[in-house]
Amino acid sequence: MSMGPAVLLIAGLAWTVLETATATDWSCAKPAEIEHGYVEHLIKYRCDPYYQLRSSGDGTYKCDEDHEWVSPEAGKEVPVCEPVCGKPKNPPRQMQRIIGGLLAGKGSFPWQGRLVTRHNLTVGATLIGDQWLLTTGRNVYLNHSENTKPEEIAPTLQLFLGSQKEPASGIERVVLHPGYPETVDLALLKLKQKVLLGEEVMPICLPQKDYVRPGRVGYVSGWGRGATFAFPDMLKYVMLPVAEGERCREYYEARNESYWVQPILSNDTFCVGMSELREDTCYGDAGGAFAVQDPDDNTWYVAGILSYDKTCTVSKYGVYVDVQRVLAWVKETVAAG
Repeated sequence: MSMGPAVLLIAGLAWTVLETATATDWSCAKPAEIEHGYVEHLIKYRCDPYYQLRSSGDGTYKCDEDHEWVSPEAGKEVPVCEPVCGKPKNPPRQMQRIIGGLLAGKGSFPWQGRLVTRHNLTVGATLIGDQWLLTTGRNVYLNHSENTKPEEIAPTLQLFLGSQKEPASGIERVVLHPGYPETVDLALLKLKQKVLLGEEVMPICLPQKDYVRPGRVGYVSGWGRGATFAFPDMLKYVMLPVAEGERCREYYEARNESYWVQPILSNDTFCVGMSELREDTCYGDAGGAFAVQDPDDNTWYVAGILSYDKTCTVSKYGVYVDVQRVLAWVKETVAAG
């Protein structure tokens, strides 16, 4: 149903929604301009369950069962539209595997991106908003010389989300963490356009507290190599425990330095062990999230980003960038656009 200029009245305040020439039912998925105004009539707006309206005050606007915006306390300023994060419709079940394991269900890991780098190598990326992803610096530099500039790399990357057969919006910008490559193997990717969210495409939430504790179990998904070292056609996942940091550091310090690639270990990383069934991540899984479900709010958070995926059940520990420790950089970079 199309509609002309209309207004939204909430707790005595009203916001005028200015429609484009080709008007449709307003929702966050089809953003419209909003301006403050006063009116006498209440017009309800249809909304999308994968978005929410938030004001700068205490007001949070969510979709109710009738697909209408509802706020227990309306804010005093114009609300903004933001993606819902960390609420997969079909959350993962336990005991699925990456190495030689079963497949992830549809929409179980809607934040999981498949990044195809130069010369068609598959790696992981993690959606943290409708226009930003986290991956590793090593991923974006695959098949590029160390002297290549990030702006030269961006056009060589292709991103696939959900079950899409065609790439999502192109990569506009690659932002390397200032600690790369010495201490923090991390990069942010900005898409040229915002992606439309839904059951199969949804960001994971950034952590609001520290989830990295020895023994804590997280879920890691990816398209990395399996038991036969072939890349799978479908997404797989594994449950893995956080390991003791000191044991992990001693383990890698004792390894022969002739190994092809050594992990980057620093104060901004943590280690993860294998599952009880010796399941593990492998080549191509880097860039995926160590996803933790918080029982307090039933929401999924990205505790870490897999950096060292060369374990493949041979090495004892995988290494992850601790997102909580680099959270300020992530937020500042995204806010700066």
